[in-house]
Amino acid sequence: MSRSYPIWIDTYNNAYSNNGAKSQGVRDYAQSRIYVGTSASNSYDFGGYSVSHSDDGKEKTYNFYFDGELIKTATYNKNKKTMKATAFLSEEALKEKYFKKWKDEEEQKEAAFRNERYAERLRVNGFRD
Repeated sequence: MSRSYPIWIDTYNNAYSNNGAKSQGVRDYAQSRIYVGTSASNSYDFGGYSVSHSDDGKEKTYNFYFDGELIKTATYNKNKKTMKATAFLSEEALKEKYFKKWKDEEEQKEAAFRNERYAERLRVNGFRD
């Protein structure tokens, strides 16, 4: 294995005995590590990606990860013969994920403040049943 290329990709696919094939089908899982540099002795780990497939009988699910982070998923509904894909790094997905998180955090802070004020009013005015 000569690494005389500026980019080298080591691929693992359990569906083949020769996991170095140039074109591969994947039954359940495949992963690759990407190395960059100028030679075999001057190569550096750049990152890795993996793809997976699962089938529960009703749906087939496909996932794509980069450095362990889910980037995209797609689900094929066998009965409806439809495919729905979600890209987690799209602007819309990031807004949905983080704006909802920030909104929830803000609401929690406001609720905590209201609860503290209410508790203080009860303490000052005395608690009555």
